[in-house]
Amino acid sequence: MISIVIPAYNAAATVGRCLDSLLAQTYRDFELIVVDDGSTDSTAQIISAYAERDSRIRLIRQENAGVRVFNYQIDDK
Repeated sequence: MISIVIPAYNAAATVGRCLDSLLAQTYRDFELIVVDDGSTDSTAQIISAYAERDSRIRLIRQENAGVRVFNYQIDDK
């Protein structure tokens, strides 16, 4: 299994297309970890809707950290 980490900030206009593209891949053994970096638009709601339909998607919400978004500690399941 591989993990794909996607940072997102105010990406409501594009995040659905991004997730659709990844979910359409032929390789199926992966998880998508989407880190919402304090978006003020509907980014988190869109990701949540995708996560309800596909258990491989995990949403992590945090206050805006800018370029430090990748410093987020992801705990093992």
